[in-house]
Amino acid sequence: MKRFLFFTFIISLLCSCSSTNYYVVRHAERVDNSRNSALSAAGLKRAEDLKDTLLSKKIDLVYVSTFIRTQQTAQPTATAKSLPLIIYKPDTTAGFISHLKKIKGKGVLVVGHSDTVPEIVSGLSHQAVASIPDNDFDNLYIITVRNFLGTHRKLLHLTYGKPSP
Repeated sequence: MKRFLFFTFIISLLCSCSSTNYYVVRHAERVDNSRNSALSAAGLKRAEDLKDTLLSKKIDLVYVSTFIRTQQTAQPTATAKSLPLIIYKPDTTAGFISHLKKIKGKGVLVVGHSDTVPEIVSGLSHQAVASIPDNDFDNLYIITVRNFLGTHRKLLHLTYGKPSP
């Protein structure tokens, strides 16, 4: 009986252990500063670079804002992974972060904007993140949240594609 209880305890510990990886980026370079601008040629290339960077990663969900530039940035990755784009409203960042925190054991790509990415990364990682300059498009934030005997968060800040100025 003791052995059974011990193994039940170990199995319950292992089942409660989950790891969620969030990959958060700003949209790629855009054609112009109009409200709903599409990506430029450089932006379309960066979107392909993002796909290449994430191809070997487990991605289960792809979130984009209502703006075409975020959708175009994520589309190559979503297509390569056979995933739909899930649209969130960029004006509800706090609620969106709360939604993201409920996701367990998945790989999640989030494409946002210079004014939402730092808040999203900070909300998920519980670490302060610097603001993103208007001409900066190459940041890739990876937040790993592990739930095993408590919640443990790790933030990794990388870059991808051609370096931004």
